[in-house]
Amino acid sequence: MKKIIVQAASAACIMFTIVMLWFTGMGYLFAGPSYGLNLTMSVFGAALGMAALQALWFTGAVFRKLAYPARIAGFGACGLPVLALCAWAGPWFPLDDPGVWAAFALVYLFILAGVTAGYTIYFKKTAGGYDQALARYREKNRR
Repeated sequence: MKKIIVQAASAACIMFTIVMLWFTGMGYLFAGPSYGLNLTMSVFGAALGMAALQALWFTGAVFRKLAYPARIAGFGACGLPVLALCAWAGPWFPLDDPGVWAAFALVYLFILAGVTAGYTIYFKKTAGGYDQALARYREKNRR
């Protein structure tokens, strides 16, 4: 039953992404650029950019032997500019107020710290640590 739920959820996410891209494209084609369409595409760009950074920093495809704190630092350092570019392109908030950009950066860092702490605690309790879990995963999938 769990496998069916996971497959259905995955299919729903894929279908939602395809439908949103299709209808956003049709919106651009028939109505032209607008705040809502630009916002939608910037959020999609943020999701795509952050997923690419996650693959870059956490799969081991590029950085095979890198400590977890270094992975987090690299991901965090690359993630802020990606999100800032999307926020500017969207635009997600008024672009001419430097205080808003400072608040954006602080909120990003706060969320990054929270997610990092959460994953660190999770991996310590369940797998002994991210590096150990990654090593076991690589060993299991090497065959």
